[in-house]
Amino acid sequence: MRLPLRPGWICLLAVAIAGCKPSPEVVPEPERPISDFGRFEGEVVAVWEPDGRKMTLREDFTYFDPRGHRWLAPTGAAVDGASIPRLFWTVIGGPFEGKYRNASVVHDIGCVEMQQPWEDVHRMFYEACRCSGVDETQAKMMYYAVHHFGPRWQRIVENVIEQVADATGKMVDQEVTVQHTVRIDPPPPTPDELEQVQAFIAEDDPEPLAIERFNRDSLHRRPRRGREGPPRTAADDSSPGERHDSVHKPHRSADAPPSRRTAPDRSSENQQGRWSSSPGAPPRGAPPLGQDEQEWATQIVRQYLEQQAGASRPAEYRVERGRGGFRVLVQFLHEDDQGQMVPYIGGTCIVRISRDGQVLESVSGSE
Repeated sequence: MRLPLRPGWICLLAVAIAGCKPSPEVVPEPERPISDFGRFEGEVVAVWEPDGRKMTLREDFTYFDPRGHRWLAPTGAAVDGASIPRLFWTVIGGPFEGKYRNASVVHDIGCVEMQQPWEDVHRMFYEACRCSGVDETQAKMMYYAVHHFGPRWQRIVENVIEQVADATGKMVDQEVTVQHTVRIDPPPPTPDELEQVQAFIAEDDPEPLAIERFNRDSLHRRPRRGREGPPRTAADDSSPGERHDSVHKPHRSADAPPSRRTAPDRSSENQQGRWSSSPGAPPRGAPPLGQDEQEWATQIVRQYLEQQAGASRPAEYRVERGRGGFRVLVQFLHEDDQGQMVPYIGGTCIVRISRDGQVLESVSGSE
């Protein structure tokens, strides 16, 4: 028996049929896959600066690490590869050569901006190298170089001298307290350490975590295959072990102030012909440095570097006066095949200290 369809039923039936229709499905746009070592976005487009050492980026260049973190090298930024210890350039090539060029660009920016922990910036460099197709062995050697010898930084509180206007409008010097981020680099690597790193990577093939844990002291104590005798210790090496797990604290000298120092240390006197770093201009109107001041500042820096390295290292020192303290240029020396103590590539650092002997900043490889 057929039932008559009433108008109301027809409407309900139409609604029911319409409701059963599958609605258009909204498919989200698939995300770009991130490989095991991340991905790059853009190309390195840059021009050389007149000094022949720096390049200025003409376009943004970005690296996304395996965790999706974005590392931007912005338009207008200058890069020079200085974030990679120069001594390692002799075996891996310059920072703008070969497959690791892209990684060196974003690594330079990370080390200049100092916005992320230095450990994260250096790990990013390793991953970016692998993302660029750098051979695993070479990438690991470069990772050891930047993690143990490359730039480091931290926040410090410092008293600085600034020009302010007094009640009469006259500009006068006034000491103010500021907080900022500064470089606290480890001492630069030596040619012998370069060989030790090459042997460690080639023979042990360590994972990145093992590289991070294998500090300078471990490197020096590691037995050398094919060589007779016990492993070298920090005391045996010209550039001994690093206190990798120690946190930098401002170093203060326990020595007497300059006016009371009477025993000069002639071993630190500078031989002018060996310096590759040009001196900075002293503050206008600053009095010339006295011999006692030079010896006092040199002794503080030497003690600091020995504390960081674990033993003494042959070096030459030059002291300059700076606002509120001193700037000490250090050229480390290495024994060549003829038995002569000579400077080597990347073997420099600049240490800045306050008037009361506090180490405020240390920048390695500043040639």
